Amino acid sequence: MEFMRAKFPAALALLVGILLPTDYLLEAQTQSTAGLMNRIGIENSEELAKMISDPNIRIQDKEEAVFRMGELSRQLPSHPEISPSKLFNPLLGVLIPQSSVQDHHILRVAACNALGRFAGQDGAESIVQPLGKVVRNQEEKEEVRMAAGLALSRFYKNSAAAASEELIAALNQEVDRGAHADNVRVTTQIVVSLGMLGDRRAFVPLMRVLRSNFPTDTKNKAQEALERIRWQ
Repeated sequence: MEFMRAKFPAALALLVGILLPTDYLLEAQTQSTAGLMNRIGIENSEELAKMISDPNIRIQDKEEAVFRMGELSRQLPSHPEISPSKLFNPLLGVLIPQSSVQDHHILRVAACNALGRFAGQDGAESIVQPLGKVVRNQEEKEEVRMAAGLALSRFYKNSAAAASEELIAALNQEVDRGAHADNVRVTTQIVVSLGMLGDRRAFVPLMRVLRSNFPTDTKNKAQEALERIRWQ
């Protein structure tokens, strides 16, 4: 009987591992990790930074750490003693592709999304150029470029002019290249982001989209963006 009691938990764990799909177990583990991340406050953000840079941590766990870092931006107004750069600098480091790390692009998408949450914070203008570089990088995965383009649209206050410049440069680059399977979605996102910023300097680049070989949906988005330009 004692032997059975000792062996039963191990046998049960093995049975659970066999019967439950791997995706289910991974999701449960990820949810558990997210719960742990939510307990980390802004005063201990350096622990999140360590986790993000640790090569032994799973990408899924790093993704949760990146998400939490973005969430902590909301606490900055209550902590004037903490520089926003303490939170967003580790995220900027994530934007550098690591071809040797499987699924690293997932982390780069998360970093772009998190960086967008720092728009309006002190020093946030230093985020704009790195995001623009990602949008223009034609070697980068399209979903990462799209996330960077979306993030730039959030800089509609203090850094709107700089964000518009980055997006306009990216749009001109893609229109010059023409529509291809790997740039239609990112070009559409750039157009939408420019519409959200409403910068009048986007007028000519957006007009170029209307006269390009990009799909109708992209052109429709360009028309909408043109109508949102603020001329006053």
